[in-house]
Amino acid sequence: MNQGTYLFSQLISLVSPTSFKTCVKRYNGDYKTKHFNCWRQYLCMVFGQLTHRESLSDTILCLKANANKLYHIGIGEAVVKSTLSTANENRDWRIFADFSWVLIKEAQTIYVDEKDLELSIDNPVFAIDASTIDM
Repeated sequence: MNQGTYLFSQLISLVSPTSFKTCVKRYNGDYKTKHFNCWRQYLCMVFGQLTHRESLSDTILCLKANANKLYHIGIGEAVVKSTLSTANENRDWRIFADFSWVLIKEAQTIYVDEKDLELSIDNPVFAIDASTIDM
């Protein structure tokens, strides 16, 4: 029996939900939502990315396989593919783009004085996720 917290929960605890809510409010992302809000959508997509899922169906299948752990990792209950697909289609992408900038700035402040990094670049460095999920 697991006595500690799951790794996914530990990683997500490093992310500021307050900053995310600010981005959601800026674009009115949770307007007329009852159960599947932007935060749950973000958690599902991060889960799919971190577990190297290749498609939305693969992500949903993996979430269903871990249905008894979803509450403990913060997602809650299992998500249906059509719900996640509709949310990805209809929610404003700028919510997640703005939040990625929040995370990038946070990482920049953490590593501003780090001298032991392998790269020595004088210009600002930006992280861009170019991965795709085949549909």
